[in-house]
Amino acid sequence: MSSSSFDTLVLGAGLVGSSVSFHLSKMQSGTVAVLDADLSGRLSSSELNAGGARATWDQPINVILAKDSIDFFRSHREISAYRDCGYLWMFRKDQWQQGIARAEMIQKKHKIDIHVLSVKEIQEKTPFIDKSDDLEGGTFSPTDGLFNPNTVKNYFREESKKQNVQFLEGHRIKSVSVLNDESIEVECELIPPKNESELKEYYERDPGQPQKSSGETRKIRAKQIVNCTGAWASKIAKLIGYDSPVWAVRRQVSIFDTRGFDFSHYGMMVDPSGVYFHPEATNILGGYADPDEPKGWNLNYDGESFFQEKIWSALYERSTKFEELRHLTGWGGLYEMTPDKTAIIGRVEKFKNVFECHGFSGRGAMQSYAAGRGIAELIATGKYQSIDLNCLNGSRFQKNELVKEGLHI
Repeated sequence: MSSSSFDTLVLGAGLVGSSVSFHLSKMQSGTVAVLDADLSGRLSSSELNAGGARATWDQPINVILAKDSIDFFRSHREISAYRDCGYLWMFRKDQWQQGIARAEMIQKKHKIDIHVLSVKEIQEKTPFIDKSDDLEGGTFSPTDGLFNPNTVKNYFREESKKQNVQFLEGHRIKSVSVLNDESIEVECELIPPKNESELKEYYERDPGQPQKSSGETRKIRAKQIVNCTGAWASKIAKLIGYDSPVWAVRRQVSIFDTRGFDFSHYGMMVDPSGVYFHPEATNILGGYADPDEPKGWNLNYDGESFFQEKIWSALYERSTKFEELRHLTGWGGLYEMTPDKTAIIGRVEKFKNVFECHGFSGRGAMQSYAAGRGIAELIATGKYQSIDLNCLNGSRFQKNELVKEGLHI
């Protein structure tokens, strides 16, 4: 059995975990390692993300976290491929007053430009929206947009490595022992490279169940650890010795052919049905958060049936251009949800040297830069410096101090 030790050990090497390591390395906060079962992240939420980034939210803290991250993406377009193509939200009559109120709040409180549109103005902006009898209006936020989460994640990693951060591949966490306030031992089983079907089976199992492995184990000591394991955060929390209210739920995305209609110069659009869609190369990417989807680590994609029933049926009712769409492919990924649909960021109340940064409920990619910076500040200096994130501590669920976010797709 091999062993090693670090000042900080980040559990989970997705976009959020990589952001944490990036910021810790910039702050020169001691030795840092990041471990994951699969550094390529073939089935991680970072890789399967739809690529949207918006600062339009109900909760001020979600607006601020997203805005700071988007500012970074925009100022590093060569890395993020950020495109200010905007988010267009369409509303029915029963949704309209809330949509207007949200736009006014964000404009007034956060100084973010949002245009309130009549149905006629929606159609002037997007002439292909020619089925509008059920629409009452819309909002358009021009500084929101689309980016590439994978290239941002890789940038965070490469910059971290320049400061000697180690990324540990193929490490399955078997146990975590908090020895004292300055020492934690993580025992890992080294797992061989897996094909996608094996990886899916691995990710859908409980950490306590036997797994195919090389039999080699490794003990890693750290002064503090950060739980950035996303949809698997509640499983890892149990191994550490605390309970997390996070759960996983499947979200599916379809890619489809527009049959000659050029959609490439538009941005993200959100239909009143909840279906969202945006350009994806010469095709369209569309998704839908099914409220009837059961909790659990299901990474399957339902294929043509999902596209027909959930995506195409809604888009058919919105435009004649969408009457003959053709399904191409798609995927199933995982959201990490919390009871108030807002992230858990901070020190775990039970421990002095256990931190967590997960539970983003679908906005981890678009808040990754600012969230990672926040946890790094807390670890390095003992308090938040850039944004006060104390309201996102996991203890809020016991104290009934929820940060309820309502604007979800």
